[in-house]
Order: sequence, then structure tokens, then C-alpha cells
Amino acid sequence: MKIIAPLLFLLFLLILQPCIAIREGTATAEIFIRRYKHSEDFGRLALWHEAAAECLKYISVPMNEIVHDYYIRHGHKTWAARSKKEAREIQEKYQYHRKRAKIAWQKSETPEPVLNAERENIAKFIAMWLPRYPNRFYEFGIYPTFFKKQRTIAEQRGDYIKVLQLEADAAAMCATQYEKIPVAYGIKRYEKHRDAYRQHAALLENLARQSLKTLPPQVNKGKQIIDSLETQTVSAAQKADAILHIAKSDVRVKTALEDQIGVHAYPSFQGFAWVVRFSNHSQGNLVTAIIDEKTTEVLYVFCSTNFMKFQKINR
Repeated sequence: MKIIAPLLFLLFLLILQPCIAIREGTATAEIFIRRYKHSEDFGRLALWHEAAAECLKYISVPMNEIVHDYYIRHGHKTWAARSKKEAREIQEKYQYHRKRAKIAWQKSETPEPVLNAERENIAKFIAMWLPRYPNRFYEFGIYPTFFKKQRTIAEQRGDYIKVLQLEADAAAMCATQYEKIPVAYGIKRYEKHRDAYRQHAALLENLARQSLKTLPPQVNKGKQIIDSLETQTVSAAQKADAILHIAKSDVRVKTALEDQIGVHAYPSFQGFAWVVRFSNHSQGNLVTAIIDEKTTEVLYVFCSTNFMKFQKINR
């Protein structure tokens, strides 16, 4: 079995389909929804449907509104129409999860202490997802699909003022994402991120007013700001490697993947647990494992509909 990380083809899809990208938190919540639906733990199932809806409300909705407002202000009618369509899809998905949560609550017999513990997990999960998109602004979503393409066209024309304006707009949008998502939710530590991108946008706007014959080096500094604010520790990278090894060693994972080739493995921390996805280009997602952060116990393993089903692992 050949394991390749990170999951390049998934990232490629996220770049091509920004609507999918801004629902990624909800899509990850659906992993836990699947877990508790299978075990018929309707209380925790209801909580995770509510978590999926909350991700849409506090992440996807403001993300969509920010880009839609930008397209409208700058006369990009085709892009604005696309974002409007995405807004309707987000609302439909929100209503779906609210409805499913209500149905699950009606069936719930889950003890209150168990529900309270799961609420704590969900709070950690959502807190981790709130800054996810602004933190990755220059990698996914509107920057590579819109700003970068517009900048390439402007550079080819030698329109350096336009390039600076685009990069200023991008930095300002990143600042707005921090302001309207993690900061608005109450996570104050991201105010420094918001302010750093605002300052960078102001610098580029000032440079755009000057008659420049070449692009100044500051034009590319936006991508570097996040690195100066937050860096991944060696221990975090080592933890991901250890989690990946645990998942790959699980007998059910090994059984499901033994005849597969070109498998990609992508471990991701979800605030309280790790999710490890195994996929390949030909069949997409093959196996997903949930691993407890504290105990490193494999809590649950399931496969796509094309593969054998696994019974849940109780805590």
C-alpha cells in the first residue's frame, strides 16, 4: 500500500470549487454525523447536525457575503450571480441540518452528561474551524480562483497599479474574514491577524497611488503575513505523523486498503480528535478513521459505500 500525503487531489478540488471549500467545516461535521447515525446515538447525532448548521451560519454565510459584496462593488456580474446561487445552496443545507437535528432530538435517549461532554468537543471543533479560511486565504478559495487570475492578466498588460490594487483588495478581504468570522464569534486573539492584513492593504493602496515602473517587493508579502503570526510547531507535525501511523496500523484500515494503489492519506486535527482520510484518484474517499486526541484510541472506522462496512468502536 502506497500512502502519499497531503491529499493533493482533494486540495485541487477545493481550489476549483470554492463553494465546496466554504462548506468544508460542515462536511467534516458530517463524519461525526455518520458515526452517531450508525450507532443510533440520536442525542449526539442531533448535536452534530446542529454543529454542521452552525458552521454554515458562522463561517459559510459570512464568507459568501464577503465575496458577493466585493463582486457587486466591482461590477463582476457573473461572479456575483455565482455567489448568489451558492448562498441559496448554503441556506438549503442549513435548513436540512436544522430539520435533521430536530428529528434526532425527538428520538434521543442520550444521557445529559454524555451530551455535555459532546458539547465541549463541538465547541473545540467550531473554534478550530472559525479561523480556518482566513488562515488559508492565499491558498484556497477566492484568491487563487479570482485575485491571482486577475493579477496575471494585469501583469501581462504591464498595469502595475492594477496589480497593487488587486493585492490590496485581497489583503483587505482577508482582514474582513478575520473580523466577521473568528473575531465576531468572540475569539479575540485573531484581532492581531485582522490588523496585520489591514495594515498591509493600506500600504499597497498607498503604493498604488505612486507612479511605479516596476512592482515593489511588498506586493507579494501578503502570503507571508500568516507565517509571521503563527507557525506550526515541530511537535504538531510529529503528532500528525504519529496519528497517521496509528490509523495505517488499524487492521480494518489495512484490510480495506490492501488491494488499493495510489492511496493518499490526510490526517487533520478537529479540536478534540483526529480524522484521517484515505483516498485515491480512481475511487475518491476509501476509508476514514477517527482517533481520540488524548488517548490516541481509534474510535471509529468507516468506508465509502463501495467498500465493506465496519461496526462502530465503543468508547
